[in-house]
Amino acid sequence: MQKTVASTLVASFIAALTFASNVQADDAEGVFMGGGIGWSHYADIDGMGLSTDKNATSYRLFGGYTFNKYWGLEAGYNWLGDAKVGGDTYHANGVNLSVLPRYPLTDKLSIVGELGVMFSDVKNDNYGTSDNGTNGVYGVGAAYRASDELDMQLRYRLYDDLGDKSTGKSDVHNVSLEAVYYPTRTTYVAPAPEPAPEPVAEPVVETKTFTLSSDVMFDFNKASLKSEGMTALDQLYTNIKAEQPTDGTIVVYGYTDRIGSEQYNQTLSEKRAQTVADYFVQKGIPADKVSAVGRGEADSVTGSNCDGIKKRKDLIVCLAPDRRVNVEVTGTKQVTVQP
Repeated sequence: MQKTVASTLVASFIAALTFASNVQADDAEGVFMGGGIGWSHYADIDGMGLSTDKNATSYRLFGGYTFNKYWGLEAGYNWLGDAKVGGDTYHANGVNLSVLPRYPLTDKLSIVGELGVMFSDVKNDNYGTSDNGTNGVYGVGAAYRASDELDMQLRYRLYDDLGDKSTGKSDVHNVSLEAVYYPTRTTYVAPAPEPAPEPVAEPVVETKTFTLSSDVMFDFNKASLKSEGMTALDQLYTNIKAEQPTDGTIVVYGYTDRIGSEQYNQTLSEKRAQTVADYFVQKGIPADKVSAVGRGEADSVTGSNCDGIKKRKDLIVCLAPDRRVNVEVTGTKQVTVQP
């Protein structure tokens, strides 16, 4: 039975090692070493008569490797202490090889299990006998991460069926308090997030059209600017400069109403457009960036709304929206775009 248990545990140990070797290195906590002191209870020592003291102080020294937060391997030396029986001594010690499954409850606290085998040496001083064997080790406990380098553990272990008929047999229950040192373990620090890309200024071509009433800018049938017209153009120039276009161009479109001949209206619209264009040049806009276009009676705003009006004075008032100057500004602006 003991050989079967030992074979199973060794196979489990090798399987755990193979599994853990495939775990990403970032999860590894690394090498550990430690020691502990505890209390052993020898239960039902067979073949030794009446017992007077089955409890003993125990000690452990161990080392191993924690592959990730779920698995580790451990090898250690276990002194399980002396059990006094009839004035004589029954004692056991051995070297264990164990798989340590772990389950983290929090960042600091984990449950630790143990499944292993101990190569034991059991002696009975009264009979002068000894037994060397392999025995199962089963355990459970808790580990508290006091710092990156130090864990404190409270562990319970059952050492199964130590000794033989010549020495007496016993299951040993052991509780120990242990300090575990991790020389290379560090707290995982998440990488700092990449800084957000800076907003990028991209050139955007924009076209805006401003419409001015010819009646504000010119007397009826005239192409010379009125004072009100100059004020309106000064305000428009201020608005254009506020847009801060680069490589900008200005096209001035002049329009008339339908009163008068088509040719006359075309000529008047060209003169009015040129007057406005010249004013912008005087304000400082390069002449090669400003052009004037006369559209005459084209693109009527009023359409047929004034067709029934006979009196010239009333018709002039009705057709006022057709008499206009459109200033079309096209330029490149630097618009900030969030990546």
